[in-house]
Amino acid sequence: MTPECWRSRRFDRTTLLAIAGTLVLQVPTPKPPTTAADVGSWDAAIVRRAAALIETPEQWDRAPTGDCPARATRFSLQCALQEAADAAGDGQPAISDCRFHGSSSGRWEGSCGPLFDEDSIFLVSHTNSVKTGVWRKDATPRDVFAGTMSDPASPVMYEAQQLVSTLTTKKYSARLVEYNNDPDTTFADLQKFFALLETRVITNGAKDLTRSTDDVEIEIYDGGSGVIRTYEGWFPVTGFSNTADTIRFQFDGKHEVPANAVDREILERASTVITSEAEWNRADNRQCPTNATTWSIYCAVEKAMIEVTGGFNHRRPAGQVVRRVVDTRSRDRDYKHRMMDYNNDPRTTLSDVRSLFAEAIAKIK
Repeated sequence: MTPECWRSRRFDRTTLLAIAGTLVLQVPTPKPPTTAADVGSWDAAIVRRAAALIETPEQWDRAPTGDCPARATRFSLQCALQEAADAAGDGQPAISDCRFHGSSSGRWEGSCGPLFDEDSIFLVSHTNSVKTGVWRKDATPRDVFAGTMSDPASPVMYEAQQLVSTLTTKKYSARLVEYNNDPDTTFADLQKFFALLETRVITNGAKDLTRSTDDVEIEIYDGGSGVIRTYEGWFPVTGFSNTADTIRFQFDGKHEVPANAVDREILERASTVITSEAEWNRADNRQCPTNATTWSIYCAVEKAMIEVTGGFNHRRPAGQVVRRVVDTRSRDRDYKHRMMDYNNDPRTTLSDVRSLFAEAIAKIK
């Protein structure tokens, strides 16, 4: 997937497209890619859409800070690429239809269409069991697939950064921003940049795809239902079917699966990990060594998850419930990593930690 910073820079697209959308829509986008082989042409279209946002010098923002503001009427190099890539991932439906095709290597490759502001490409293999902990204890999945999901737009930004280094010997700490702002960079240079970038993504897009991936697991139970575990959360799967060369299923990517009895057990176990100030790690970094003698909120959840289910998954519903409680408690606080920042906040007390788990447990019916 795209780096966290890429995701966090998405902005008010409705407002922005109302102003600049006609420029983007002048350049058609090919059918979303379903395999790595399709990525080059897809990314080339993204580059052309970015170039259409800066067709004249008047549309070029020569002094950006790196942020891409809403209501922009001019674009920097970075923000034009960002806007075009974001537009390519719009349109996630209420229910996503996934189709993967098999290969002689035993791997399945395909797409579920737009997901989480991206057009992800999946590459999975059949495996014996889920590695990140059992979801439920009353049934065993009949099929499990594990692999990666990748954002086909991610090579655009990577290749853009690499291209800057080939065009100048200057050392920039933020290559796209500083190349854009450099007084020596002309509008003709910008146009040349887009042309060269289009060639680079056509050549390297498929290869670059492996630079930005996230793990994914899919478990299917009798009746064709199950769960898909993604970097955004766990979502319900229905309608699973397969033939010798095709896998197909649907999932609701807008509503996570609810926490279940196993998740409740996890949080009940987590609530017993930090029982005193001496056991509480007030300087969490989300690294949880197995020989630890103190634990943060995050590590208490991780420890309990492993003990109860045999594995850890960052987006398991148990952890998501805790995050939502933290969200409610910290509405006026600018947390980047909710559990870690709430844990490390000097205002958080041991009593708060205890009540946090109690409140989260109470939300699981």
